[in-house]
Amino acid sequence: MVALKHRLLLTVAVLLIASPVDAQGRWKKYSNPTDGFEVEFPGEVQPTPTQLDPETQKKVVRAMQYMLDGGDFVYAVAYSLNRQGVNFEEGAKSSFAALRCKTTTSDTPLNIAGVRGRELRGTDCHDGTMRAESRYFTTANWFYQVITLFKKQGGNEAEARRFLRSFKLTAR
Repeated sequence: MVALKHRLLLTVAVLLIASPVDAQGRWKKYSNPTDGFEVEFPGEVQPTPTQLDPETQKKVVRAMQYMLDGGDFVYAVAYSLNRQGVNFEEGAKSSFAALRCKTTTSDTPLNIAGVRGRELRGTDCHDGTMRAESRYFTTANWFYQVITLFKKQGGNEAEARRFLRSFKLTAR
């Protein structure tokens, strides 16, 4: 499962060179009641199933991601439904490590009733020019990753935080 999360986040980090999207564009709410969340993106995104190798399929029922690459930023929600419990600490730690931040600037627990959450922020990420702010959540056998990467110089921190804060867990 850790390898799966690592691959998901490497995909996010590697896709920083796709075509730009206007972050000032129209924000759209995406709701997935079956998978228990809603989130807003400043553009169109499509859910993409994560391909699971046979070993991971023994542990994970399904894994999906929504991602928007704006050239100077990446916003993503990646999540998995696991057959058994979630190793939350290891999942959050390895997911954030995949962003390759030289410095972790904060690591804060998030207090949400019935949910375990954590927010991590870092700088000098990816190729050294990016900042990262990410939130991780687990409830029952679900593990959610909400990730932002944006330029240190000239990046839109307010938009990145709007995306992060728009993520809500919903009743399934």
